[in-house]
Amino acid sequence: MDLKRAFSWGGGYAFAIGLVAVTIVVLLPFRTLLTAPTAMLMVVPAIILIARLSGIRPAAVASVVGFLALNFLFVPPYYRLTVADYQEWIALLVFLTVALLIGQQTAQLRQRERSALDRQSELAFLNDLSSRIVSADSAVATADFIVRRLTSALGASRAVLFVSHVPGEPIAIAEAGAGGSPEELSFAAWVMRNSKAVGLGPRTGDFPAPASVDPGEAVPGLVARGIYLPLQTSDSIEGVLHVVLGSAALQGSTSRLLVAVTNLAAGALERQRLEESASRIEALKEADRLKTTLVSSVSHELKTPLAAATARVTGLIEEGGDLAQDRLRQELVAVSDDLGRLNDSIGDLLDLSRLESDAWRPHAEPHEIGDILGTMLSRFPAERRDRVRFVLPEDLPPICADFAQIARALFNLVENALDYSPSGTFVTVGAESRGPDVISWVEDEGPGVPDDEKNKVFEKFYRGRWAESAPAGTGLGLAISREIVRNNAGRIWVEDVSPHGARFLVALPTASSRG
Repeated sequence: MDLKRAFSWGGGYAFAIGLVAVTIVVLLPFRTLLTAPTAMLMVVPAIILIARLSGIRPAAVASVVGFLALNFLFVPPYYRLTVADYQEWIALLVFLTVALLIGQQTAQLRQRERSALDRQSELAFLNDLSSRIVSADSAVATADFIVRRLTSALGASRAVLFVSHVPGEPIAIAEAGAGGSPEELSFAAWVMRNSKAVGLGPRTGDFPAPASVDPGEAVPGLVARGIYLPLQTSDSIEGVLHVVLGSAALQGSTSRLLVAVTNLAAGALERQRLEESASRIEALKEADRLKTTLVSSVSHELKTPLAAATARVTGLIEEGGDLAQDRLRQELVAVSDDLGRLNDSIGDLLDLSRLESDAWRPHAEPHEIGDILGTMLSRFPAERRDRVRFVLPEDLPPICADFAQIARALFNLVENALDYSPSGTFVTVGAESRGPDVISWVEDEGPGVPDDEKNKVFEKFYRGRWAESAPAGTGLGLAISREIVRNNAGRIWVEDVSPHGARFLVALPTASSRG
């Protein structure tokens, strides 16, 4: 039981009178042994206890009651309010004065203690609230935590947090407790437009609080249940906090706590809004950078073969029908090569777009890795096929993957290795079984991949510092391979080869491991 509450207000006066009466009754049998001043001193602790538990007014009443009772029962002549000796008058007046002063001082100490405990509780609550909302990853999570903590801390019957995605149109993103009504939106909208609180009452204490109006002044004709507080920052209103305290009266400490919570909530929502804006700006910058890179890279790779083919065809037209058959065939082959490069570049762009949009989904089935490598090799012209060597064991388990996609991914790896390898060197393609995976690799004797580029080489349009020594390309081959391998539940990475060169590895699950 909370004695501080049990002995307050009306109950405090009854307790004060009763405790003084009990003390006097206990002392009365010893009246012949005690002097009047001694009896007065023994009543003082009771006054202190009353002031401690019930406050200054019950203590003052107890002091007066004690003064009269001591005069009536302990100061001769007994049972009369007259005093025979003036010294007894002095003692009684000193008792009354001391009792009143001690009661006042004790009550003030009690009030300060309660105020300090209330502030400590508020600070602990606000500290916990701020630490939790700082780590929240969204406005909804922040709002939900705030309304739940408020209802539990204040015993509120309802709490709602509104935000405004469209100016003047509040939307409730978190609420706790029942009893919602259409009037809530009307009052929340008014608070957003006017940046004033509704139902907070006059400001108490020295804490900053928003101006408050009566519900009838805000939205005529409607009755507001509870309090509406604007979540005001330096340059905007982030939302509105609505709290219904139920049967509890609005105290100054409660007002102070609500204002502090709204300030914390406003700051947290503003921070998250700015972070989201910064993320969108960063995403737009990245999109612009990729767009610029795309335009720069693709325009060159598309225009170069197109311009070459156009020039050759224009030359053939201008020279008329006098060309020798060998020369005509040579020019047509060159035009065909240029158009093939153009087709490959367009195909890379379309394939990457289909992979990223999930339009080219894999159809995983058991396949022998040797069959996939054979199909991959057949796509190269004869002069390039002769530079590819295979190291394959005979007992490799089948993999579970999309045949066409994996053939395309390995083709890009081998083509990249051939492009970066010196003329006259070989590219080695191998595979082995490692636990639940089959590891395929493509090894070249080129310049290798520096450590700081091992992850970048799989990014779109990235061609590395050795790109000048390789044929022109879009820089999409390795990016396409990575997306294909990822979509087939595999992994792809690059390692160094001694004394020089690079080894690109692809791990794909076996058919048995994927069930």
